[in-house]
Amino acid sequence: MRYSNWLKCGVVMATVLATPAMASTDAVQDNTQEQTAAVADIVVTAQRREQRLQEVPLAVSAFSMESLQDSKVESLVSLDGKIPNVVLAPVGAYPFASAFYIRGLGFADVESSFEPSVGVELDGVYLSRNVGAVQDFFDVGGVTILRGPQGTLYGRNTIGGVVSVQSRRPSFDFGARGQLTFGSNGRQELRAGVEGALIDDTLAGKFSLLAKSYDGYVKNFDGRDMGAQDVTSMRGALLWTPTANFDATLIVDYTKDEGTGPGTENASLPGMVLPGFGQPADADGKPYLTHIGDDVFSNLEAYGLALNANWDLGAVKLTSITGYRKTDTNVLSDFDSTPIKFMTVHRDETHEQFSQELRLSSNSEGPLTYVVGAYYMTQEYEIGTGQFGLVFGGPDAGDVIHTTQKADSWALFGQADYEIIPNLTLTAGGRYSKEEKTFTTQPLFYPNSKTFDASFDDFSPKFGISYKWSDTLMTYAQYSRGFRAGGFNGRAGSFEAVGPYDSETVDSFEIGVKSDLFNRRLRLNASAFTSEYKDMQQSVQQLIPGTNINQTLVANVGSASITGFEAEATALLTDALTLTATVGYLDAAFDDFTADLGDGLGLIDRSNLPMTYAPEWSNSVTLNYKKMYDFGQVTAQASARYASDMYTSFNALNAVSDFAVRKANTIVDGSIALELPDGRWRVSLWGKNLTDEVIINNTFGVGPLLAARVYQPPREVGVDLSFTF
Repeated sequence: MRYSNWLKCGVVMATVLATPAMASTDAVQDNTQEQTAAVADIVVTAQRREQRLQEVPLAVSAFSMESLQDSKVESLVSLDGKIPNVVLAPVGAYPFASAFYIRGLGFADVESSFEPSVGVELDGVYLSRNVGAVQDFFDVGGVTILRGPQGTLYGRNTIGGVVSVQSRRPSFDFGARGQLTFGSNGRQELRAGVEGALIDDTLAGKFSLLAKSYDGYVKNFDGRDMGAQDVTSMRGALLWTPTANFDATLIVDYTKDEGTGPGTENASLPGMVLPGFGQPADADGKPYLTHIGDDVFSNLEAYGLALNANWDLGAVKLTSITGYRKTDTNVLSDFDSTPIKFMTVHRDETHEQFSQELRLSSNSEGPLTYVVGAYYMTQEYEIGTGQFGLVFGGPDAGDVIHTTQKADSWALFGQADYEIIPNLTLTAGGRYSKEEKTFTTQPLFYPNSKTFDASFDDFSPKFGISYKWSDTLMTYAQYSRGFRAGGFNGRAGSFEAVGPYDSETVDSFEIGVKSDLFNRRLRLNASAFTSEYKDMQQSVQQLIPGTNINQTLVANVGSASITGFEAEATALLTDALTLTATVGYLDAAFDDFTADLGDGLGLIDRSNLPMTYAPEWSNSVTLNYKKMYDFGQVTAQASARYASDMYTSFNALNAVSDFAVRKANTIVDGSIALELPDGRWRVSLWGKNLTDEVIINNTFGVGPLLAARVYQPPREVGVDLSFTF
């Protein structure tokens, strides 16, 4: 642990902690003045019960349906940069998969044998794979993001944090709504929904639809659109309230997404194999022009079901969450991004999961509140990954890797909060997890398959203390441990390389403050933290011995330390103008990292390599203006998001090259909307990346063979026409 860096965070944190304490005195003195406006309260269920955000002793960010609409948030990726120390990016070369990182911990691979580091849940159902996590938003009621290890209150344990998406629940009042969108690059979208009572006061229903057509923002040299999409999504929901103390919500969703896949660019370095075939890195200076030769495509079909039931038993409440998801993907990628058939990858996968969570929580006022629960999940996938091209000796040479896995997970978890004296609360919790995996693989050019078994278990504790100095000021400190199970290498080139690799753990320490100041016209929340990463799982690339074929493996390479600071502020500058600002700082580095990375240097110390998706600074500022006039309500918003340099893929070359770096950048977005006085009609003009910055999404290498690059969209503008009845 680097004590000097932690000391810096501690000094900054101490200053922040002291400032609200002094400012709150002024607020108390002004209580006799008439209060005309205040920062709105946000109710979250981060601790599995409804609480004001300011009463939750955790680093939590929440976005309401209204704020998502004002910011033109279309998916979780649209929130990237709006939360300190959180990166929400797509994998890039694989259009449906997420590369989500929180406080430097994350996962940027589509291989299903690897466990995600950041948990994504939809309506309380954990998505066990990152494929499908970046689908378009529609009919969403809110998003909550928790930073740091989570497990004592959540069915599935995560080491980085949790991103929770909640659908809108049905209403017993009849309503219909719709939105048409027209924008750059052929964007055409229809969002529509209808809801109402099916049986008065007992059964309500809702149905919503998204239809989207998009040409993509990259052109191929032969005129093809790259990044094109045709999306159809539907969601139906039923709310059943047979008695005053019981409710159940059933949500069923379906998505079909057909497209061309991203427009990748050849970014190979001179010493790699691909330039030796007469295909050096693309140097035309046109990031949105590619030279892909294969007829690439990317198709996804996903089904989901979530059943949430709550039974109020008086002193306690019983909650059941049942989830099922099935995802089919079929993707053909031209990894070399050139007209020649050097390396084509065809990935065909089917994944299914079923989960059941039961929770019992206290339901009465008193010094003791608690949640205890049990969780079970079973999942199974089958993947065929074909690799073909000149790298194997001829344009059509190659083979298919076949892998399957069945995994079962069990957990018992709980957390108790006890107010030992007025305003001073102690927290203690724990989670026991057990996972069993059965993995079968048939590597490239192998005539037979082989099956492997492994099991992993862990106990992760949590302890905390919080104190409410007043109704507008709370401080807290906590320790928590996160656990990520070990597993097998789905891209192993031999049976000897399959594994298993071991589990990893993260020990996180955090102190924080939550405050409402100046008659609640300023909200300031801040935290400082340090995390110790042990038995770290790191994805590394190596050549299969005796060949020029690449394999990606996970190895337990050592340890890392991450320290940081983050703050979020919301200020009412006037009754109509709100300023929101965030600041995030990270110092992330390996402490101990010994590995063979296939670069010919052997098994050596690699602790000088940078960690990926861990920008030192991530800041944002947003101005939101909302005011009612005689002709209607005007809403205008402008935001700027800044992130410093960060590495977007892990590679041994990162020690001597910045080819995988996303340079420091600032993205400016804006919108202006008019809603007519009756509240039924709304028109909004919006723009993203208004300064037309050229920003790398990610650059990834395939061992010594090649490197490819994907860019984020250039400036895009559009108009939304909405109605509500």
